[in-house]
Amino acid sequence: MPPKKDNAPKKPNAAKVAEDKTFGMKNKKGSTAKKQIAQIQASAASAKTPEQKRKEAEKVQREKEKLASEQAKRETAELFKPVQVQKVPFGVDPKTVLCMFFKQGNCEKGKKCKFSHDPAVERKGEKRNLYQDTREKEKEEEEEQRKKDDMAEWDEEKLRQVVTSKHGNPKTTTDKVCKYFIEAVENG
Repeated sequence: MPPKKDNAPKKPNAAKVAEDKTFGMKNKKGSTAKKQIAQIQASAASAKTPEQKRKEAEKVQREKEKLASEQAKRETAELFKPVQVQKVPFGVDPKTVLCMFFKQGNCEKGKKCKFSHDPAVERKGEKRNLYQDTREKEKEEEEEQRKKDDMAEWDEEKLRQVVTSKHGNPKTTTDKVCKYFIEAVENG
């Protein structure tokens, strides 16, 4: 036996009612017609059942709670963000790396910090070119310094320093002096 049909008329949807009431008015020009259409649509939107109103209020409340919880999560993440750790590759001395917190001006470790607080460290740690022979340049620089460094410009302290470096360790020197040296000094 087939199911019985409902004879009760169904209530039309509020949006459909508003559409029906504005049928034919949308094509009309003029501000009065537009005002009437806006009024009809607003009344249809507010003419909801209490259950629909309650559901919408709950939905709005859930959205507000969700936004508030997200804001709270962001605030706690900002407050308790993890401590940044400066990492150094294996085999590199940390004192050759400038402390990033010192660079920002907020290193709290001070002398206990394992990284350098000397701004000149970055310039000192310049990488050497492995594909170029630097010995030749070093020899040229030493020769230029020798040419510039003339004995006539030396003061007494520099002279003593050179003499001690040439003679070696002062502890191993003797009190014996060569007679030819004394003659050379006396005759001038």
